[in-house]
Amino acid sequence: MQNYDFIIAGGGLAGLSLAYYMNQTVLRDKSILIIDQDTKSKNDRTWCFWEKDTQSPFDSIVHRQWNQVYFHGTNFSSALELAPYSYKWLRGIDFYTFVKTDLAKNPNITFVQERIERVKDTPNGGFIITENNQYLGGYVFDSTYSLKLNLPDCHNLLQHFKGWEIETDVPVFDPNCPVMMDYRVEQRGLGVRFMYVLPESPTRAMIEYTIFSDKLLPTTEYDAELHAYIKNFLKISDFRIEHEEFGVIPMTDEPTPSLEGEHVFRIGTGGGYVKASTGYAFQRTQRSTRELVKNLVTIGKPLPPKRSLKKRFKDLLDSTLLNVLLKSRASGKEVFTALYQKNPTPRLFAFLDEDTTLLDDLKIMSTVPLGAFTAGLFDALRKKI
Repeated sequence: MQNYDFIIAGGGLAGLSLAYYMNQTVLRDKSILIIDQDTKSKNDRTWCFWEKDTQSPFDSIVHRQWNQVYFHGTNFSSALELAPYSYKWLRGIDFYTFVKTDLAKNPNITFVQERIERVKDTPNGGFIITENNQYLGGYVFDSTYSLKLNLPDCHNLLQHFKGWEIETDVPVFDPNCPVMMDYRVEQRGLGVRFMYVLPESPTRAMIEYTIFSDKLLPTTEYDAELHAYIKNFLKISDFRIEHEEFGVIPMTDEPTPSLEGEHVFRIGTGGGYVKASTGYAFQRTQRSTRELVKNLVTIGKPLPPKRSLKKRFKDLLDSTLLNVLLKSRASGKEVFTALYQKNPTPRLFAFLDEDTTLLDDLKIMSTVPLGAFTAGLFDALRKKI
């Protein structure tokens, strides 16, 4: 049995973010173990997020950033001005390398590459069994917990996506302005589908096909849609695929209680770090892990997020949108087009970051199909009662 002050189960976005912020405080003097079965040595994902022009610890590794983006919807296409926000592209491999390099300087932090088989709270601490060892920690921060995603009183969608980073022989991309959402692609079945384009140069870009739906597609369908978009909308006939990625993010209002006993605290998806209505996780993860570290430093223990009236209202709005999409009460394409056409983009970004006032929320909700969202709201409330 190996003992540590803190054990981080899972070395992905949430686990590494938590370790990074711990390493910037007096907690760096504690013994910290990070367990993950993967070395995080590949560029396995892309994070895109907006951020105000304030200093961030990851500014040096942002791959690209922009002050405006293109949006294409139903009878509405426009370049959107983002100030005071910037739209940022961060590659997974750059984040992993940056954080692991920082943590490697601290001899109190240990990495082990093992598959976690069980996480359990005990009277003596958080207990972890891996394929090879057993570990005990004063606190275990668990990002490996999987949500059920089948509870009958919850709304459950999947955000799934496949992306190609392609290279062309002739300049075709505008490196000064990415396509954040393009809903002109064919909409099939439940949910909504869109593309986005992240240009690196006039001849290179990441093109990603994203779907909000209740089930995954056959692999060939993602490829066919990417080919069709590149040919029909980008007017590119010759290109090389230099890199590809695939991912699935749950979009659910399933409850995510943080505390699993006295010594086990859930982080990441199982801890509620993914926004239910959008699947965005990067900025929520930074906020949540910074708050967690603040509590560890000031009061010596983790605290679950506060369930304020404002937070409950924001969660209800998330559930309402999920209900509208799941029940096909309105076209997702029409909903998102209305949101971006009828609202200043900075206000919408603040809304999605849950930084708006009640008045701003009401202004934004007045721009969506009111009948569909009213029905969705009451159905979501019924499920929660």
